[in-house]
Amino acid sequence: MNKHYIYTLMVSGFVILLASCDRTIHEYPTPGESVVYLELNTDRTPPQYYKELTYDNQGGHTETELDPTLSEPYTPNEQLSMRLIAELYKMESSEDRIDKGTLVARRIITVDRLMEAPQDTLQFHVPAGIYRALTWADYSLKDNTTDWHFKTATLNAVEVDIDHKPRDNHHKNSAAGTCNFSVDFDLSKSGSPMILSKTKATPAPDHVVPVQLERAVGRFRLWATDLQDFLNSGNRVEDLRVQIIYKQYISAGYNVDTETPNRFVQTRTTETTPSTIPGDGSILLAYDYVLTSSDKEDHVLVDVFIYEGDKELNHYQNITIPLQRNRETVIKGPFLTTEIGSGDIGIDDEFDDEFVVVIPD
Repeated sequence: MNKHYIYTLMVSGFVILLASCDRTIHEYPTPGESVVYLELNTDRTPPQYYKELTYDNQGGHTETELDPTLSEPYTPNEQLSMRLIAELYKMESSEDRIDKGTLVARRIITVDRLMEAPQDTLQFHVPAGIYRALTWADYSLKDNTTDWHFKTATLNAVEVDIDHKPRDNHHKNSAAGTCNFSVDFDLSKSGSPMILSKTKATPAPDHVVPVQLERAVGRFRLWATDLQDFLNSGNRVEDLRVQIIYKQYISAGYNVDTETPNRFVQTRTTETTPSTIPGDGSILLAYDYVLTSSDKEDHVLVDVFIYEGDKELNHYQNITIPLQRNRETVIKGPFLTTEIGSGDIGIDDEFDDEFVVVIPD
């Protein structure tokens, strides 16, 4: 085989390789389509403080507003990834709900659990029209896009897997966001998107449409302020476990389109062990995340049981917890040493199956 033939083959192969890479990387849109880059920005800052409920020795409490400073951060387990889901709908009007639109694309990706915004940018090719992007973020097993704590077959009906109980309740955290944009070739020859808000349309530089994802949940933390008295009585923190029983109805689903919970179960139980001792005489007994509305204060009604081994140490009944999206409610009191609450707590012991209420869109 002569050198000229070998050189020709090498050059031809290099050209083919370049052409293949170009198709893979750039993926140019066909005529009549615009390329849109959906930029996913999941807020990883801790929730701000919201309200504090302070209980006294008689079981009464006061409620106060807290300064909206940042609460304590946490680090998700290294065995997890951040999962991001985007659904793109073509709409007749930006005011319509997505059940009147047409799903044109759905993407699911995973990124490092600690990645800051923007976590990724997804490329779409779309014809002229009005579009709404729904986006969702949660945790999944590392590099695995399948459902873990949330069932996400469609983002207007996300469901909590109530049978799944993560060891760390922080892994129930989630975020959601939406964005409307339009593509009009009469306004832009390249079909550069226009980001639509309620009052104006703003050009999207370089075809990049940013979507802001904010927590879809409110968080609460339950602190016992009488740790030293508890320890002085010869008790041990290691023997404690805490059970929280949600009464009446607790959110178990979320509609990203309307930014509201849309599925509720009659009761739910979560169990934890005390985890944080900050050194001020208190101890974090329990905490949890609850799907909440985007524009109003929600409430949950709970009973709190504290056990020392298998023995019930104390319980508090009918604590009403105010929740705000992406905010933290603090509950404090002498829960370890004050005997408040006894007898029947009002939960049917024979209740086994979930009773679900779905709020229609």
